Amino acid sequence: MLPRAKKSYGQNFLIDQSVVDKILVAAEITKGESILEIGPGTGLLTQALVGSKARVVAVELDHDLIEPLVNHFGDKIELIEGDILRLETLPVEDRAYKLIANIPYNITSPIIEKFLTQAPRPSRMILMVQREVADRIVAKPPQMSLLSVVCQLYANCSRVVNVRAGSFRPIPKVDSAVVQFDLKHSSDPLAERIIHLAKMGFISKRKQLHHNLLPYLRVRKPEATSEDVKAMLVSIGHDPRVRAENLTIEDWVKLEKRMNA
Repeated sequence: MLPRAKKSYGQNFLIDQSVVDKILVAAEITKGESILEIGPGTGLLTQALVGSKARVVAVELDHDLIEPLVNHFGDKIELIEGDILRLETLPVEDRAYKLIANIPYNITSPIIEKFLTQAPRPSRMILMVQREVADRIVAKPPQMSLLSVVCQLYANCSRVVNVRAGSFRPIPKVDSAVVQFDLKHSSDPLAERIIHLAKMGFISKRKQLHHNLLPYLRVRKPEATSEDVKAMLVSIGHDPRVRAENLTIEDWVKLEKRMNA
């Protein structure tokens, strides 16, 4: 019998073993490898991770789930009670590791930001997210968004599997998807500047990109005009009337370098 899910924690417990199996295949776990699991919940995914001979470190916020997890797994996992976003140090700080999680959707953004940008970064993340969010993360032109740019700047992103709402209890109002993030060994040293530029680019989706980016360029070159921005867009292979959703990660990197030359 499943424990009662708590709305305050955004809990929806995964019950579909076939989804767990696909997560395990995508994770490509080797014996003894460190796996950080956020929100083990009822332990369905945790059991599969233990079965793969991984060294599992699980962080669970819900105090009521701690005792059942301890009773079931004992010393087969390292269980930590706490909020993953508030832990001062990660329990895998000195080791290479992968992150696997069926996370509450209300903390999706901070989880992604934390583990993409802050050390120690995992080599791979396998995350359950809302289907709509997954679509945005893995999008390609002409469907790019700011979320796409941020995620793909730090990692190679791909969809593992779409997950129907009925795979959870209680059943959520939306479908989900599992997304794989293979983190790049070294993110672009100018990542923050590129993201700032992209934020400006997406600030008004209905406007052509040169309108949105002119204020950014004028901070550096007060005499700049829209024609200057258009020329830069042409120089990276785009129509001067292009919109932000049409640019690739490589385009944003090139554009940032031109605007700060």
